[in-house]
Amino acid sequence: PAMPQMPALSQIDLPQPSLWTPPEGAGIFSSSFFMQLCPALAGAGAAVLLASFFFLLLQEPKLDVPYPNGKYDARDAEAFFAERPGALLFRTADLFRLGLRFGVQLLLDWRFGRIDQNQPKRAKELTRLLTDCGATFIKIGQALSIRTDLLSPAYIESLSELQDRVPAFSNAQAFETIRKELRLPSKSPDTAGEMPECFTELSAKPVAAASLGQVYRARLRDSGLEVAVKVQRPGVLEAVALDMYLIRMAAVFAKRTFGWINTDLVAAVDEWALRFVDELDYELEAQSAINFREQIAITPLAKVVCAPRPVLEYSSKRVLTAEWVQGQRLDAASNSKGDVGKLCSVGLTAYLTMLLETGTLHCDPHPGNLLVTDDGQLCILDWGLTTKVEGELQITFLEHIAHLTSRDYPAIPGDLVRLGFVPEAQQAAIAQAGVAEVLGTLYAQLAGGGGAKKIDVTEVARTMTGLTQNYGNMFQLPAYFLYVLRAFTVLEGIGLQNDPDYSIVDQCLPYITQRLVTDNSPRSRAALRSFVSSAAATGGNARQVDGNRALLLVSGLSDYNAATLGLNAPSGEDEDAVTIAAKLVLDARGNPLQSLLLEETARAADALVRDMAVRVDELLERSGPAARVLDPLGAWGMMRQLLVKEEEDEEMLRGVAAIFATFEEGREGDAALPPARSSAQHAAGSHAGKPPPRPAPSSGLSPEVRNKLAQQVWEQRAGAGMLAQRLAARMLLRASERLGRLSEPGVVDGKARDEFVVVLASLGKTATALTAAQLAAFSKYEEEDEVPTRR
Repeated sequence: PAMPQMPALSQIDLPQPSLWTPPEGAGIFSSSFFMQLCPALAGAGAAVLLASFFFLLLQEPKLDVPYPNGKYDARDAEAFFAERPGALLFRTADLFRLGLRFGVQLLLDWRFGRIDQNQPKRAKELTRLLTDCGATFIKIGQALSIRTDLLSPAYIESLSELQDRVPAFSNAQAFETIRKELRLPSKSPDTAGEMPECFTELSAKPVAAASLGQVYRARLRDSGLEVAVKVQRPGVLEAVALDMYLIRMAAVFAKRTFGWINTDLVAAVDEWALRFVDELDYELEAQSAINFREQIAITPLAKVVCAPRPVLEYSSKRVLTAEWVQGQRLDAASNSKGDVGKLCSVGLTAYLTMLLETGTLHCDPHPGNLLVTDDGQLCILDWGLTTKVEGELQITFLEHIAHLTSRDYPAIPGDLVRLGFVPEAQQAAIAQAGVAEVLGTLYAQLAGGGGAKKIDVTEVARTMTGLTQNYGNMFQLPAYFLYVLRAFTVLEGIGLQNDPDYSIVDQCLPYITQRLVTDNSPRSRAALRSFVSSAAATGGNARQVDGNRALLLVSGLSDYNAATLGLNAPSGEDEDAVTIAAKLVLDARGNPLQSLLLEETARAADALVRDMAVRVDELLERSGPAARVLDPLGAWGMMRQLLVKEEEDEEMLRGVAAIFATFEEGREGDAALPPARSSAQHAAGSHAGKPPPRPAPSSGLSPEVRNKLAQQVWEQRAGAGMLAQRLAARMLLRASERLGRLSEPGVVDGKARDEFVVVLASLGKTATALTAAQLAAFSKYEEEDEVPTRR
C-alpha cells in the first residue's frame, strides 16, 4: 500500500525552550540572546576566579621572607606577595574599612558644624587609627605630631603619643628575641619572661615604645655599663613590606592615570621603602651612629652635639644595645633662659652640617629622638632612618641658597635642574616664566617666620596654576629629596612649638655663612661672591660687594659661633660680630672671604687711582698754557693713556660709595652690626620688592667698637702684615691685568694706540706680574702649622 505523505519539518509544531527562543525577526546572534547568556558566563567566570584564588591560598609559598638579601627590592616583594594574594586582599580591605569610618565621621562633623567641638575626640580616634594601621602609618603620624602650623593643639597633643608611647608588645616576646639574636640559651614558655642572662638589671617594662620597636633600660653583667636595649617588634618587616608593596601599586596606578605628573612616583616610593627597610637593620643603625660620632668630633659642634655609643658585642640585626644617656626630651626641657630656642639653633646647625658637610643625614628628628643631656648637650637618638647626600648635591644646595639670597635670578633655573626639581628640557621655560621671582617671594614669606600658616597659599597656588597653564607642568620632586624634606619639616615643627614666629630660613643662615667663608672650593667661592654682592650696590648690571650683605654675613657667623658654644658656655665667651669680622679679615692663613675682600679692595683702589687721573687731566686742561710748565715733556699724556677709565670703574666707584654710606649709617647706640635675628628677613625682604629698612643715623663707630678693633689689630698683628702683602700682590695683579689690555695694538677714542704706550704697557705687565707673584709667595706659610716668618 502507498505510504502516507509526511508533513514538512517546518510544519511540525515542536515545543521550544524559553531560554533559546529568539524574538520574532531576530537571529541567534541577537543582543537579547547575549544579554540572557551574560549572567551565566559571569557566574562561571567568578567561580573560576574564586577557585583560582582559593587554590593560591592553599598553595604552599616558596618564599619565606619578602627581601631574601636583606635589602629592599621591588621585584623580590612582587614575587613574595604573588604567592600571598589573601594578605593583599585582607590588608587592602582593612585599610579601607579603618579609613572610611574615620572619613565619614569627619564628613558628618563638617556637615553639622561640629568640627571644633569634636576635635579632641577625633584626635584620639586618629591616633588609634594610625596605631591600628601599623608602623608605616605611625611614621606619618610622628611627622605630623609637631606641625603646630598645620594641626590644632588637640591633634598635636594626641599624635605626640606616637613618638614614644605606642602600645608595647609583651616582655616574653622581647626577651625571646634578645636571646635568639644574641645567641643566649633559650627558656621554656613558663620562664620566657625572665631577664636574659647577659644583664644584671633590666626594667620591668619598656621605657619607650615606638613604631618599630621598644626600649628597655638595663645594665650589662660583664662591664656594669648602663645601657639602652632596643628590641624590634615581631613581624614588623613583613608588615612594612606589605604596606610598601600596596603603596607602590598605588603609585604605578597614579602615574599611569595622571600622565601630567613629572615626578617619578614609583622611584619616590622605592626610595622611601629602601630607607624604611634599612631602618629595620639595627647593625646598619649602629654603624650610622658610630660614623656620626666620628664625623661630628672634628667639627666645631663636637662639645654640644652627640649620639649614644653603640655596644656592638650586644647588638644584632634586631637588637641594638647602646650606652644609656641621661637627659630629657627637647620639648620637655627647661626654657627659663631660652634654652629650647638655643638648642633648636644647635640642632638645625647640626642637621645642616650633616646635609652639606658629612653627607649622612638623620631623617627622624622628632622630639622623642632629641634629648637634652644633663651636661647641656643635644643628643640625637635612633640612627636607623638616614639618607646619603652626595658632594655634588651639597655644593649645589649651597649655590642655590646663595643665589636666592642675593637675587641672582639668572642662576636659579640651572640650580633647579642640577638639584633635580626641573627636567633639563624645561630649563628655558623656567627662565622665561619668572619662576625665580616666585621663589624669591616664597623665600621672603618663609623668612618672616611662622611656618606654613604665614604663607599666602592662595597667591602661591594662583601663580603656580598660571605658570602651569602657560608652560605646562615644569616641576618634579626628586626621590632623594623626600627624606631631606621630612627631616627639615620636622625640625621646623619643633622650632614652631617653642616659638610661633620661628623662621627656619633665618636659622639656616649661620651655618651657610660659616660654610661659605671656610670652603675653598671654586664653586663655594663663587657662591660666596654671589651671597655678598648685588647689582643694586653699583646701580648697574655688574655685581659688587654690598655693605648690607657683608654685615649680614658677619652677623650669621656670630650666630654660628653662639650655636657651637651650646648652653654651658662661660659668660662672655661668645664672640661678637666685630671680633669675628676682625679675625676673618686679619687671618694670617687666609680664607675665602679675605681673598674676596682683597680682590674687591684692589679693584676699588684701581678705580680710585683712575678716577684721580681723570680729575688731574681735567685740571691740566683747565690750566691751559700753564699745563706745559707743569709737564713740559708731555709725560703725563703718555701716562694718561695707561690710566684709561672704563665703565667697570664707574660701577666700582658707585659700589664703594654705597659701602661707605652703609657704615656711616650705623644703628643708634653702641651696636656695630645689625642683629642676626633680622638678618635673614632683611635679605629676603628684598625679594618681595621692598627695600631693606634703613638704620637710624649715628655718629659712626662707637668708642667701644673702635677699642675692640684696635685690640684685634694688635692681637692679629702677624696677620695684618700678611694682609698688607696680599693686598699689594692683588693690586699689582690688577695693574698687570689692566696693562695687559693696552699691550696689544688697537684703537682708542678713534685714534690708533701709540706704539710707545704698547711697549710701556707690555713692560709694566711683566714687571707687575713678577712682583705680585713674589709678594704672594712671601705671604704664604712654609708649612701648614708653622707661624709665618718675617721677611
